[in-house]
Amino acid sequence: MSTGRERLLSDCRTALERQIRGMATVDFTDRLFAAWLLGVDHFPFDDAGELDSLVGERTRSYREVAALGYAAQRLSPACSFRAELCDALGWISQRPMTIVATPAGFVTDPVALLGIACGARCSGDAKVEQAVSGWMTRVLTARASQPVADLWEQCLVCAVKHLLRLQGTSELPADPRVADCRLVLRARGVLPATHSADSHSDEAGLIRLLLGDSGEELGFVRAVIRAAAFDVLKSETIAGGVVGGLSRSASYTDSDGGKVVKKVFVSYSWDSDAHQQRVKQLVDDLRGDGFEATMDLYALNPPEGLPAWMLNSIRKADYVLMVITETYRKRCEGDEDPGKGKGAKWETGIITRRIYQDEFRNGKFLPVVVNRADVAAIPSVLLGNLYFNVSDPNGLERLVRLMSDQPEYVPPPIGRTPVLPPRTTVSDSD
Repeated sequence: MSTGRERLLSDCRTALERQIRGMATVDFTDRLFAAWLLGVDHFPFDDAGELDSLVGERTRSYREVAALGYAAQRLSPACSFRAELCDALGWISQRPMTIVATPAGFVTDPVALLGIACGARCSGDAKVEQAVSGWMTRVLTARASQPVADLWEQCLVCAVKHLLRLQGTSELPADPRVADCRLVLRARGVLPATHSADSHSDEAGLIRLLLGDSGEELGFVRAVIRAAAFDVLKSETIAGGVVGGLSRSASYTDSDGGKVVKKVFVSYSWDSDAHQQRVKQLVDDLRGDGFEATMDLYALNPPEGLPAWMLNSIRKADYVLMVITETYRKRCEGDEDPGKGKGAKWETGIITRRIYQDEFRNGKFLPVVVNRADVAAIPSVLLGNLYFNVSDPNGLERLVRLMSDQPEYVPPPIGRTPVLPPRTTVSDSD
């Protein structure tokens, strides 16, 4: 960044981080909220030990359930404590709305409610998510009798409703003073995408908020939201060379300057309900990372019929992820019993023929595993291709890097060949 305005914006971001790091008494839930929203592993403290202790606890508070939810969202789909998370969510879904005629603390705590909603979406258990959704509906009804919340809190509540697909009349505040909230919550996939004109308006609103900041203390949560929104703004526009301008990256924009969203189709076998939910979580995570990812669960009854829908989805996708299991391999290689797994047989037949037609030049069909042991089941047609273990955060990051054209390592530019004069004598070392 080179302009005066860009340097000033960067200074604003640095000041926000100093403010955040200076709040040393912030509780664990808010710290994990910050780690998730800012996209870092340990911010502002190293919380790994405290998280391990929390996972092992049997008695919990509602804020501890929210902390598990934010940690799961940050780690998903490589979360290793789903069973403990489901137990905690089952407990919270039984909590009453009042305690001795006083509203329970979670009713007026949108940060905790969003963490609980994140946990429900990452649980991988449809029954748990349904139970939390029912409980959250009662919570939001109880909130309606409370004083009107701040605008930024209303934004978090809208994110809760979107994550859990709840019905309701509350709308996302359009006030320019919460442009930062709208921008970062959409970027994290907990609010629906919007028209590009609205996104550009929020970007401009965020710049005004940063440049017009009087330096007052925002409070930990709001300071985190604003810092994270600045990071989103910077990452979206830095390729264009101007903070607050439109990105001109060839990988992300079309000829009209609009953002191109990569299409991703996920092919898998219905091994079990739990496996299907893991695949769904992968699809949801990719959508949160900016990909138009889909699977059959999101198209149960397409007008053209499932076979045509699968064919068209594979044809139109920029990438097809093949979630490998032994069952998937059997259906891909013709070892499955007749009449079983027709959907996976159809999809893998289309894929195999496409790879054959392209003479094994394959950059579109990517093998993915959600359990390391399934590497041994990669079908023969994909042997030699790079596979991605998305149960490992590094594996998921490598997949996202590949599909978004953001390589981890870029070779340095080629320099000039040095001029080396001929030797006229032979040295002793020769």
